[in-house]
Amino acid sequence: MTINDENIPDKDKEALIHFLKGKKTWNEYVKSHSEKVDFYEVNFSNYLRFFDFDGYTFPSGGIDFTLARFSKDDDSKDDDFGDKAVYFSNVDFGDGEVLFAGTSFGDKGVSFSGANFGAGGVSFSGANFGAGGVSFSGANFGAGGVDFSGANFGGRDVDFENVNFGDRSVSFGKATFGKDEGKCRLSFKKSIFGEGGVSFKNAQFYADKVSFEYCEFKGYVSFQSMTETKTLSKFSLRHSSFDKSLDISDNTFSCIPDLTNTKLTNQVSLDRMEISDKYPLKGDFDESDGERLCRLKELAEANKSYQQALDFHVIEMRAKRYNTKLIKGKTLHRWLDTLFDIVCLYGQSIIRPVLWLIGLTIVCAWIYAYESSLDYFPFCYGLLYSVSQVFSFVPAGRSITIGILDKLFPCEPQQIPNVIYSLSLIQGVLSFLLVFLIGLGLRNRFRL
Repeated sequence: MTINDENIPDKDKEALIHFLKGKKTWNEYVKSHSEKVDFYEVNFSNYLRFFDFDGYTFPSGGIDFTLARFSKDDDSKDDDFGDKAVYFSNVDFGDGEVLFAGTSFGDKGVSFSGANFGAGGVSFSGANFGAGGVSFSGANFGAGGVDFSGANFGGRDVDFENVNFGDRSVSFGKATFGKDEGKCRLSFKKSIFGEGGVSFKNAQFYADKVSFEYCEFKGYVSFQSMTETKTLSKFSLRHSSFDKSLDISDNTFSCIPDLTNTKLTNQVSLDRMEISDKYPLKGDFDESDGERLCRLKELAEANKSYQQALDFHVIEMRAKRYNTKLIKGKTLHRWLDTLFDIVCLYGQSIIRPVLWLIGLTIVCAWIYAYESSLDYFPFCYGLLYSVSQVFSFVPAGRSITIGILDKLFPCEPQQIPNVIYSLSLIQGVLSFLLVFLIGLGLRNRFRL
């Protein structure tokens, strides 16, 4: 086999020739060549129709696939080539560095399942995995750092289940998941992250479901400022353990992040983490939303972020109300719960009960003036009497009530319509409740 690419040094041409001859020839070659092999910018689609490197062993000096291509060139004249699936399943990359930075893998899928990356650093920064599925399930990244920053994982499922990321830092910063299709599943289920930090800061999640369930994080973890999280229908850290800090700040989710049954030994940062006002998008809550929101509320309260805890509480109550069946004994409870939400947003809003109180006062004032025995429409007297009912618990309010009532009905003080007494009683009770809700809102807003 002849390699005509002048950009490849002679020693690397020799390595590439052995590499292209197959697993047996390549593995024999590696036994006597431990130095680093450089396949920089090599377009493997010019030499191979099918990319299956299962069983390959790589030299201890490392392997460099930076800017390599496993997809068809735009300028290629050979229509027999094209985008094929790329398989590095169960490959042993040795203990040197493994570099796939900027590599293009085409659109038929990529598999590194069961691959062993040894002790060297691993870089897939800026790699383009195309529109096919991506699997690193069962891979072992050893003790070196792992860099997927800026990688594009296409629009299909991405599988990192049962992966061991070693003890160094892991970065998925500014990586993109699912942009091509807008729907994909990203799974890190049962993966183990070592003592190095794990960063998904500014990662773009166009995925539908993201799972970090049953994972072990021994270092700090950051999901800060992820973008496009509004497309997620699931973001789960359920049953995972965190030995150091966890940061999920500066995110807006259209789902309820699941932190139930997590082991958290340090602070969890939820600053400026919000649930979209449009949740639930289809108008129906999940049965587990209440449990997930209760956990988020617990974490917010532990951080003394009371306003955020109240925000979670509102959605939690709505979820529980939605999932309460209309059966005898619960129907009235559900109606009262709905009314509490409408009037004061479960004790969060100050302006809502204020507006309700103003509206009630004006409506009652108009009725008092209409029922007056005066020849004209005494709205001012009616308004003053209505205000006195709002503050009937104040001594001056009682005095004003008697004086204004005499002015509304000056000729027939003994013939005051029963509707006035009935309305006064109802307004007094409702006003007291609204004043209480205003106080509740102030207390919740300015709680220290």
